[in-house]
Amino acid sequence: MADDEEQAPARKIFVHNCGEFVGSNIAKKFSSSTDDNFEVIGTLRSPSDAKPRWVSRVVDPSSTEALRAAFLESELTVLDCLGQMDVAEAILASIGGAQWEDEKVLVGVSSVMTWTRTTPDADEPEKPLTEAEYKRRRPHSSFKELHALEKLVTKSKRAGLRTHVVGAGLTYGAEEDLFHRLFKAAWHGKAVPLLSVADGANVPPTVHIADLCTIVTKLLEGDSEPYILAVDAGQQQEEAGTLKAIVTALSASLGTGAVEEATKEAVLLERDYEFFQAAVKLAPEAANGLVGEWHSETGILANLPTVIAEFREARNLMPLKVLVHGNDDLAKGALASTIATEYKLPLIVAKEALQAAADGDDAELAAEAKAALAAPSDATMAKVVGAALTTVACKNQGYVLVGYPEQKAQAEGLFAMKAEGGEEAAEEEAEEEGAAPKAAAPEFLLVLEAPDDVIKAKLLALPEQTTTEEALAAQLAAYAEHNAEDAPTSLLAITALADNSLALAVGADTAPESLMTKAAVYLGEPRNYGATEEELAAKAALEAEAAAKAAAEEAAVKAAQAKAEAEERARREAHESRRLAELQQQEKELLEVRSLPLRNYLLQNVIPTLTEGLIEVCKVKPDDPIDHLAEWLFQNNPVEEE
Repeated sequence: MADDEEQAPARKIFVHNCGEFVGSNIAKKFSSSTDDNFEVIGTLRSPSDAKPRWVSRVVDPSSTEALRAAFLESELTVLDCLGQMDVAEAILASIGGAQWEDEKVLVGVSSVMTWTRTTPDADEPEKPLTEAEYKRRRPHSSFKELHALEKLVTKSKRAGLRTHVVGAGLTYGAEEDLFHRLFKAAWHGKAVPLLSVADGANVPPTVHIADLCTIVTKLLEGDSEPYILAVDAGQQQEEAGTLKAIVTALSASLGTGAVEEATKEAVLLERDYEFFQAAVKLAPEAANGLVGEWHSETGILANLPTVIAEFREARNLMPLKVLVHGNDDLAKGALASTIATEYKLPLIVAKEALQAAADGDDAELAAEAKAALAAPSDATMAKVVGAALTTVACKNQGYVLVGYPEQKAQAEGLFAMKAEGGEEAAEEEAEEEGAAPKAAAPEFLLVLEAPDDVIKAKLLALPEQTTTEEALAAQLAAYAEHNAEDAPTSLLAITALADNSLALAVGADTAPESLMTKAAVYLGEPRNYGATEEELAAKAALEAEAAAKAAAEEAAVKAAQAKAEAEERARREAHESRRLAELQQQEKELLEVRSLPLRNYLLQNVIPTLTEGLIEVCKVKPDDPIDHLAEWLFQNNPVEEE
């Protein structure tokens, strides 16, 4: 039976530098193929890099034996020549002298930067260059090593080994690589830099990464030219896809429309600036024979909406839109603020948006908002909140909305809700004159509800009262009326919102952290770039400041301890000195007391006679004074005289 048949062994593909843009997408293309069963082996730039899930295993790029073994067991080896030239050269060196039986294919993915100094045909200077002229290609001065590596790839051809070099245009699409800094700037609402040393009038040769991957995969199936130009037809379009046109359209479609024309000096300091100056005219011939249907044949400018959508999806930058609803204003405000902070989303508070509109530059909207500050109508609120939700930041990042709408009719007037067919109405849909702009509907609805007595207790506990008990009671009653179960006026009466809602009960002891924990589980992971360079720098500065403060405090504590120990040591030494002095004084006094009887004895019985004897010795001055004194004392002993 078919089920019992053994599955054919996987065809092995060796992709060098499989963790970066070109290698990763080629590996993914093979791994996700439905036409055949492929197993992808690869190398990573750094051992610390994570292995892509579509790569079965990685080999050590520093091991010649491992590189040779990976090549020998694979049908196709793909070199990322531009991404990591040294390892590509090591792979080529490792297969020298190796023997194999089955036919193998070696593809080096390079860049059209090895063509940028090629002179066009003198008779037809506007005619694009083709693969047929690859032998006379001349590289940009910064890409001479890449040009040499291309030659090594073509010269590696031998019996059983078919080699091809694929000169890729400026790659775009998917998560973006070369153009990523431009997409990122636009997504953040910043001015998109025009990285041109001139005026940006050059039309760069480009290729979508999907088309580049298709060309590489097709080379496994059959032979082609030794050199293949992988470029789309963007240079041949009526609307010239100049660098400036691409940047301007990108900023208008994804960002604010602002373009920053950098100085020549600033451009020269940018990484990979050379690519954006490319203007060599190229036309693929071999590639057209390989690619049956191009993914983006007409170039990046003509396919920009699709390219932007791919960028959002690949980097998970889809806007996260959250509406926080309920009867507990304090809990709603706290949760909305926390979500906005944690997910890096614009926080739109209805009351604040109304005040901002009243103070804004739109004269008509400002006049209407000022007149309605006390009691705004639904129409005014729809205009004000709709304007706040249709900014570039909200379109790209999403939003956290709190305070409006509170009822079904208000939501239908504000949001472009999904039709019954499931497609969301476009923001630009035709509307009646004066109607509010339609904003993108929320993806998630968080409903926070608390008992009335809990809400009243929390509000009355505030140091400053923002409402009266009567007004609060009326507000709670209105909420209960319009948001009762199965009420036709409830936001939950809108199927699209009800299907993506989460009810969060709020009690007297409910901690804000517990609400955020539940909300985070429901909302999922953030959909943004994470912390910006400025935020990372600020965080690092705060951490450094905290570490310095902690070190200073620790040093102060140690210094205080050392000082206290020194003072205690000095005190003990002084105490010991005083004690020793006192002991010495006591011993002296004791000796003096004990020596008094002996002194008196000597003064009475010895000193007088001895003194006279000494005087006698001084008078006589005998030759032997000691013997003379002894004789004198013997003769004049007062005891014997008595």
